[in-house]
Order: sequence, then structure tokens, then C-alpha cells
Amino acid sequence: MKHFILLFLALTLTTASFAQKKKTDSKQPAATAIVADQPRTKNFLLKTNRFTGHTHRAVFNTKKFTGDLGQMVRYERYAKKLYEEKNYQEAVYFSKRARMYGSAALAANSAIATSDGKFSAEEETITTGMPSDEELEKRITDSGSTPLTDESLMAGNLGLEIK
Repeated sequence: MKHFILLFLALTLTTASFAQKKKTDSKQPAATAIVADQPRTKNFLLKTNRFTGHTHRAVFNTKKFTGDLGQMVRYERYAKKLYEEKNYQEAVYFSKRARMYGSAALAANSAIATSDGKFSAEEETITTGMPSDEELEKRITDSGSTPLTDESLMAGNLGLEIK
């Protein structure tokens, strides 16, 4: 029995050592940064716009106004403005924040989010280095954008069409 335990320990240590060596020897390609160019940014904003429509419908149906829909539309309108000014990197930051507000609005209204509310691996890479929520709020306020109420958005067009 003593020999069996020693043999087991020796095999375990050898296997662990081999696995560790193999792990450190494997060369994986470095992750390449994905740039927020015009087509990627347009797709990002279009996905957020679909999610905004879904969120708008949910808030319209339940009438639970938390202010998150207003913030979502405010941030997405600003993202659209940045996109039109060809400031693609900033546009995806504000569009991502808009989706985050949309998720909060849906949760408050007990609605199920669509897949448009989720971020793909590429979208996560594009938004790496995103400024803090406080910094984004400062930037959008400094731009002259004023907060919107959920109630004010119930009547119609959200003004988010991308060309």
C-alpha cells in the first residue's frame, strides 16, 4: 500500500509538471485590437437602435417609468451625432452605455431582453478602454444634451435613424 501511494504521488507530480510546462510553452496569438471604423460602428448603433425599439415597446406597455429609457435614447442620440461627425470610437462608447440603460429599463419593467442587448466579443473588443460612466455623463452634459423623461418618449419617433 505504501508503494502504491508513493507511485501515485510521483505520477501526479509528473503529470502536473508536464501540464504546467505544456501550458507555458503553448504560443497563442496575441489578441488584435479591433478598430471602431465606419461599418462596425454603424452595425453597433443599428443593433442598439433595435434594442431601443424593443425597450420602448416594453416601457410603453407596462408604463413603469424609471428614467432609464430616457437616458438610453439620450445616449443613443448622442452616439448618432458622433457617428455622423465620424467620431466612431466615441460613438460606440455612448451606444454601449445606451444599451446598458436599456437593460436596466427592461429589468425594471420585467421584460425579457433580446439578443440585441448583448455585446458580441467584437463589440467588447471595440469598447475596450471605455471611459467611466461618470466621464461619459460629463461629456454628454458638456455637449449640451439634456436628460429626457420616459414619459416624453411615449408619443412617437425616437430620432435614431442611421443613414
